[in-house]
Amino acid sequence: MLPYLAALAPAEWDVTLVDDAVEEIDYDAPADVVAITIRSVTSFRAYEIAAQFRKRGVTVIMGGPHATFHAEEMGRHADAVCIGEAEDVFPRMLEDAAAGRLEKFYRRDTPADLAGMPMPRWELLNPKHYVFYRPNVIQYSRGCPYTCDFCAERRLNGDHGYRYRPTQEVVEEVKRCGSHHIFFAASQFAGNPRRTIEFMEAITPLRIRWSALFSPRFCLDTRFMDAAKRSGLLHVNMGLESIDRDTLGSMAKNFNRIDVETVMKNLRDRDISYSFNFVFGSDTEGPDVFRATAEFLLQHRVPAAYFNVMTPLHGTPLYDRMKAEGRILDEPNMERWPGVTCHFRPRRQSAEELIDAVKRLHCEFYSVRSMLRRLPLPTTFSRMASWHINFEQNTVARNIDTMQEFSDF
Repeated sequence: MLPYLAALAPAEWDVTLVDDAVEEIDYDAPADVVAITIRSVTSFRAYEIAAQFRKRGVTVIMGGPHATFHAEEMGRHADAVCIGEAEDVFPRMLEDAAAGRLEKFYRRDTPADLAGMPMPRWELLNPKHYVFYRPNVIQYSRGCPYTCDFCAERRLNGDHGYRYRPTQEVVEEVKRCGSHHIFFAASQFAGNPRRTIEFMEAITPLRIRWSALFSPRFCLDTRFMDAAKRSGLLHVNMGLESIDRDTLGSMAKNFNRIDVETVMKNLRDRDISYSFNFVFGSDTEGPDVFRATAEFLLQHRVPAAYFNVMTPLHGTPLYDRMKAEGRILDEPNMERWPGVTCHFRPRRQSAEELIDAVKRLHCEFYSVRSMLRRLPLPTTFSRMASWHINFEQNTVARNIDTMQEFSDF
């Protein structure tokens, strides 16, 4: 989160934020240090940016989730690399750069204290680049209490367990961000349900609309859902992963073996927009899973869904197992490109067949015909949010082959 990283810089530093997703980079801008945060999917682009500035002799430092497993690689493109959470480390890197004593690698192995975090520098974002929709991203927690087979989230956050910030500090941040649309950045917003209910009660008087990610099982808790509705929950994204119970077991997601119909009813009854995440490619699944999933989504008029090919990410049991079985494909480029890709050999279909099936499901689900059959008229904020997601994903569907060509470049 760029505004928060800016707040970690020493007070005497003059900081400029550039969001490469929405604005051009001025490579001739005066700068002593350029800091770049990187995910795997942005790594090649980040290296291009770094090369342009380093040609001018500008010091480049890097950090972000990609550093957890690719620090040596990043070190070939940067003057210094931050591994782990940035608190304390990032300010020290800037001070060392100013003093001419910059080291190659800075590592934080202990969990950062989430109390007393500085107020993000929202004012450094250029508002003209966020005209139509500008939800402010606010950190509520870090980590995840679950250990799903395919998820690297715990390792990427240092495997320090689930942690949350003091309620009043987050409330104050919401008040000062200047927006009534908030996305709470947390891989598992409801990691501590009792604590989360207290937090939702605390933000209720602020009259905001907010979105987050949490497990679908919390939607079975009436008290939790009533607090979420009162506090302004607009949209929740949930990792359902599969409609097949055997597949959920193979993913170490037995906690998703729940009454999904009641989950959806509880959301609809409270007029809360929602989306499900699905992951395809498990050894337990055959080609028929795609048609069954499509029928499930249409039958229940699910407002939005995201379809993913399972990826054997570093730091996961899935990776260790597939590595031992020799099933990983093109490991150096795993997660490097956007689009639908497959980086392992599926057991019950080819990688190409799996990719084609996921793309086809996405295109069918976000067709105009499907949207008209699934979505109610946009007469409330929640319904408008669902339509907004569908129009965005309809555009993705219409360009999905172009994205694939780019990812194969």
